[in-house]
Amino acid sequence: MHYRTHDLDEAIHAVGAVYCPHELHLDRRARALDTRLSATEARPLALVQLAYGARVEVDAGEFPGLFLFMRCTAGEGTVSQGNRSATWRAGTTIPVSAGRPTRFDFGASFEQITFRPDTAALEACCASLVGRPLDDGLKFDPVPFTPALERSWSGVWDLVDTLPAALPAPAYRSLEQFVLMSLLHGHPHNYTGWMRGEQPASRPARLATLAESFIHDRIADLSLTVSDIASSLGVGVRALQLAFQAHRGITPTAYVRRIRLAQVRERLLDAEDDDTVTDIAFAHGFFHLSRLAQQYKAQFGESPSDTLRARHRRSAR
Repeated sequence: MHYRTHDLDEAIHAVGAVYCPHELHLDRRARALDTRLSATEARPLALVQLAYGARVEVDAGEFPGLFLFMRCTAGEGTVSQGNRSATWRAGTTIPVSAGRPTRFDFGASFEQITFRPDTAALEACCASLVGRPLDDGLKFDPVPFTPALERSWSGVWDLVDTLPAALPAPAYRSLEQFVLMSLLHGHPHNYTGWMRGEQPASRPARLATLAESFIHDRIADLSLTVSDIASSLGVGVRALQLAFQAHRGITPTAYVRRIRLAQVRERLLDAEDDDTVTDIAFAHGFFHLSRLAQQYKAQFGESPSDTLRARHRRSAR
């Protein structure tokens, strides 16, 4: 399929049909849109080529059901997934995984060619390498390929270009398995540790300790999620939860909350005269004040307002 349009709504519809529903915003300084889209399904691998011809921002939401290995062939662009971001330049490939809030910023000269694997086949391949069903969605780290993997990936593009339009089914399956295996072994994801035989069930204390260190390093990031923590350690969410329960007797979420409550208390104990419980709570990611009061009192035996009033009384002396 080859498609070209200068109309914004038509571009959203065409690209959405190939990828997923999304919001597309044209930079206000851009004079016109020149969207060029080419999707090839008949080849051994599903490939998509796309350029907008203008600077655009794309909000793809949770990016449901898709894995994209996007290679920049010209220009520059960025992708943000959750609290992480990466930059494309010509010759750079970055994977984009399903199930994360995803935004793109493509420069006016940005052009891409993207491999879009079958999601079920990719996750089945990962499960076979791990040796068990996946207890959490597969998520690749949204960072550029290493130079070694990029060189191998360039060879894949060259191979695909030289193949006939149709292959016998066994040959297609062999090629698909080769590509998927290369990606799963070559680029880090949340099951890399399992594939290396580092099953956290045999090391819950170590896994929990590593997770605690990561949490303390990133606690200022209010968008930090359990999935982010698990992905950073190369394990699934369920494995991380089990390790925390075994080592700490609480969930990772409860551990993060405990640290942030302690930070709230520290701020309240050192509050300025014009500081309020609401301001301090919001600054630490607590937006439901009654729930904060319950959790704070359970941990410290008094309400946040009691702590703040005591601070003001001491400073008035």
